[in-house]
Amino acid sequence: MNNSATTRNISKIAVEYNGNDQGTALRIYQNNLLSEDPEHQFKEMKTVADRNKNVKKWALTGYISPEKSIGDKLSNDELAQLALKALKKIGVTDNNQMILDIHASTKQKHIHFIVNRVDIHGVNTIKAHKIGENFGKAVREVCKELNLKTDIEIGKEKKKIMLEALMASLKISRNFAELIDFMKKSGYRITLYQNEKVGISGMRIVRFEDINHQTERDYKPGYKLSEITSTLRVTDIKQKLQENQERAGDFGSKNIQVGVSENVNINTYLNEQKNSSSVSNQLENMAKALLKPTFTAAQDDDLLKKKKRKFR
Repeated sequence: MNNSATTRNISKIAVEYNGNDQGTALRIYQNNLLSEDPEHQFKEMKTVADRNKNVKKWALTGYISPEKSIGDKLSNDELAQLALKALKKIGVTDNNQMILDIHASTKQKHIHFIVNRVDIHGVNTIKAHKIGENFGKAVREVCKELNLKTDIEIGKEKKKIMLEALMASLKISRNFAELIDFMKKSGYRITLYQNEKVGISGMRIVRFEDINHQTERDYKPGYKLSEITSTLRVTDIKQKLQENQERAGDFGSKNIQVGVSENVNINTYLNEQKNSSSVSNQLENMAKALLKPTFTAAQDDDLLKKKKRKFR
């Protein structure tokens, strides 16, 4: 599951965003806060944070965004339980102020959280060092406890299918423009990187279904070519495209529509790809079969039992 956690100073705007999501946010959990108004909630949290002057970045903010096939099957309570268990593993206690909101304005349901690192007694319970890495580990541990696939497991399966689609497209492409187009028809967006010395020097591939524009700034979806495979490099792709081009020229082939050269205007192609979400039935069925989740209900978490407020 994609996730993020960071320590920072926040304003009331962050609290307002957490509980808004274009008017569709659902407050699923709230602890040690009296008010329901974002501005007043911020003041409550800041008052408690000021009890410990040594903590400068007093807020812990982040999200957990499940793979869509998993998120669609998780209830809001189950997603909240997952988040609470992961937060507890990195130091959050019943004495911390926190809010959890389900966001569903995009196609991929996810949960956002704001936690006061300083508890009501003035104690900093959450270490900032490697907080993002530690939270990721905590989320994976909870996923295993709940019999859910982790982001690492899902990533391996996605990269395997992605490589198969790339190899299939590479067999019939004569240039990067055609490669982009064939991958788009298979449900993938290719972002190309280039420099003045070697031209195209790298690429990132993402499945259209995995693009969440709400979290894309914090988490880059998809994978670089080097993350997908260690046996195929951009230079190998260039060579294969050149071979296909020469072979088509030698035999006068008309089976592949002529595209533009390697120096294609990349931005034009990427803009076109953003408007496409078609996915081949074969790859989609494979992905659904591989990513089908199973959820084992766990006992109620102590934080859920002792929560002060719960909104539906």
